Amino acid sequence: MNGTMVSEDNAPLRRLLRPLVKALRTAYIQGTTVVKLMPSERAIQLYYKYRRKSYDFQWSMDPGYRKGLRKLIELVIEKGDRVLDVGCGTGSATVVAAPRAQEVVGIDLSPHMIELAEEKTRKKNIANTCLFATSVEEYCPEAKFDKVISSFMIPHVKPHLRPKIYSCMYNFLKPGGVVGLFGSRGEVCDVYETRDEILDNLTRAGFADIKLYDVYDVYRVAVAKRPDNT
Repeated sequence: MNGTMVSEDNAPLRRLLRPLVKALRTAYIQGTTVVKLMPSERAIQLYYKYRRKSYDFQWSMDPGYRKGLRKLIELVIEKGDRVLDVGCGTGSATVVAAPRAQEVVGIDLSPHMIELAEEKTRKKNIANTCLFATSVEEYCPEAKFDKVISSFMIPHVKPHLRPKIYSCMYNFLKPGGVVGLFGSRGEVCDVYETRDEILDNLTRAGFADIKLYDVYDVYRVAVAKRPDNT
């Protein structure tokens, strides 16, 4: 399934500026190919140690990112859910999900990004989150989650390892649980997944009822379910 979940603002000035905004958004997304140069988890940690201060500022300049992230939460999170945010970074999705959820647990490989996420939750007086610096493969939750979300984490995973990461997300979920993913399109920048790649990777991990939604010029939301009888 395909749909445009976030409509563009058709005010005259916004309509006039839209080609420029699209070009800037696309250029920024294509710049994320830098992750190809990161050969190891240690390299990723070092990169975000120095990049973390500019990370939120850059994303905050794009209304498409903010609205797309909120749409992810609206599509996936329901009141009373226990939620896992995989690759939570500075907690952008965590803090949006927290008011709708019973609890949100965030995990990220970078302890420096976790520090910023903890600072963000304190400033917003959010009390129903727990944040851990750990890899996806090493994380062992005490109980299964109702929902798993992840935003802009997958480009940091080598293509041949992505089915394994999605299998971890599958195993984090209760039967009938839902995963929601927000990122860019591989058709725009090749460190992300194309439509066919994400469908294939989620299917190989065991997910069903996969739905893909295009968001603005370059973004995509994917929603899939762990079958009830697994």
